[in-house]
Amino acid sequence: MLRPFTRIVAISFLLYGCIDPVSPEFDYEEGLIFIEGFATSNSGASYVDINESVTEFGVRGLKFITGASVNVENLDSGLTIGFEESEDAYLAPLDFKVSPGERWKLIVVMPNGTVYESEPEIVLTPVPISNVSIDYDAELEFRPSVNGFIPGHRISVSFEDPIGSENNYYWSYRSFENLDYCIRCNEGIYRNGGCIPYDLSGRLYRYFDYICETECWTIRYPESVNIFDDTFSNGKTVTGLEVGSLPLYTKENMVVEVQQFSLTPAAYKYYKVLKDIVDNASGFNAPPPAALIGNLYNVNDSEEFVLGRFTAAASSVVNVFVERELINEAAIATRQPPAVSLEPTIGSPYPPPATNLAPCEESRYRTAIEPEGWQ
Repeated sequence: MLRPFTRIVAISFLLYGCIDPVSPEFDYEEGLIFIEGFATSNSGASYVDINESVTEFGVRGLKFITGASVNVENLDSGLTIGFEESEDAYLAPLDFKVSPGERWKLIVVMPNGTVYESEPEIVLTPVPISNVSIDYDAELEFRPSVNGFIPGHRISVSFEDPIGSENNYYWSYRSFENLDYCIRCNEGIYRNGGCIPYDLSGRLYRYFDYICETECWTIRYPESVNIFDDTFSNGKTVTGLEVGSLPLYTKENMVVEVQQFSLTPAAYKYYKVLKDIVDNASGFNAPPPAALIGNLYNVNDSEEFVLGRFTAAASSVVNVFVERELINEAAIATRQPPAVSLEPTIGSPYPPPATNLAPCEESRYRTAIEPEGWQ
């Protein structure tokens, strides 16, 4: 699957021995490796993306690389944790999490045997969140695609910045909404854990939708980069700082898990470059004007450009339940897929066993584990 050319792009030179992020002018190149990994103190939230820049049918994009071996190593204990391949990322075990004071590095072995590693990352102690506000705004942001404003919610936090030390903050979130249908099989039916091809040419809709057999939640992530340093607020109370936005994709109630990370200076510098790229390019789905080099390298080729970064960070977390059913403005999407088509289970003309159910498979974007704070 070709993904939009997002976040990081081709770079035209290398700073030998330097792992600071840089943002030079560039020409697009194919075959560049993009690795983005985040190991967190939140169970189920650690991941590694591995992509390659490609051009398919004249379209520039990123293609997920399958078949890699992905591990993180605790440099103090020697413990190694393997990440499993999912639909478009490599995911840590659900119970994996890092702790303040630990040192971790990423090790990626590509299908062709090339080995990439990260510089060691130390996990800092997070600063606690004292309050979270999630407020509705009927004109959250302007979207050129609809030539108008879209509704949604703004996330604001308050916290006490520790005195006498440099503190760099990064915010993310995961929103959880109920999901009714777990899979759509185009030109096929669901059997034995997956979609299998089947001739549906005689039907109005040449696909079937399958209901989640257990309760299931879809997970969304931020569409922007939100960072802050305490240069002008060292030791002060920070109140009502906006750190994210939640477009109104549906009117379903949701839980929002707000994460406040404490970053090392090197990680903050990287995310500052990333924020500049995203802000200047109108979001992740536009071609950025710069490249992004972090703390990754090819162990056998010091001159290869390896774009992206591995970050290990702990966070303060607050979960908030948000009711949205009474909002008047129209949502961007709907809870149900368009034109639902269910496989018949009585008198079915299709190979047994007939079903209209599918499991809620764990991924970065879906979970059957009830989020904390759900009502």
